[in-house]
Amino acid sequence: MSKQSSSYSDRDTTEEDCESLEDMDFLSRQKKLQAEAKLALAMAKPMAKMQVEVERQNRKKSPVADLLPHLPHINECLMKRSLKPTDLRGMTLGQLQVIVNDLHSQIETLNEELVQLLLIRDELHMEQDAMLVDIEDLTRHAESQQKHMAERTPSK
Repeated sequence: MSKQSSSYSDRDTTEEDCESLEDMDFLSRQKKLQAEAKLALAMAKPMAKMQVEVERQNRKKSPVADLLPHLPHINECLMKRSLKPTDLRGMTLGQLQVIVNDLHSQIETLNEELVQLLLIRDELHMEQDAMLVDIEDLTRHAESQQKHMAERTPSK
């Protein structure tokens, strides 16, 4: 006797009753998993946006802020990535080189981060594809079980 049918020990259960209880249990679990998956998918985009914002806030301050403390507006422009030619005109060659080196460093860091995120994305896509195949297989199996049960029970 299965675990599901053991809780109904006060009544006499046939093998057919046990199988229908297991099928109902499977269908209820399937519906529950589908609901959880829909909720997780609905929450994925907002959660990703929040994570990006948190990471952006945690990103280190540009070292230019330390090297050019007398030009705070330049530091803000670098953080926002909105430098204008007028901001750069009064700067020395050394100060400009510091900014160029910092920008190259930021580009390299962001490129490395992008590569890592793309690898993670590809891995997640492969996991998702595998899960979708599993779901499709389980759905086919459930449908064949229902069809088999419908054929076994006489119609009333």
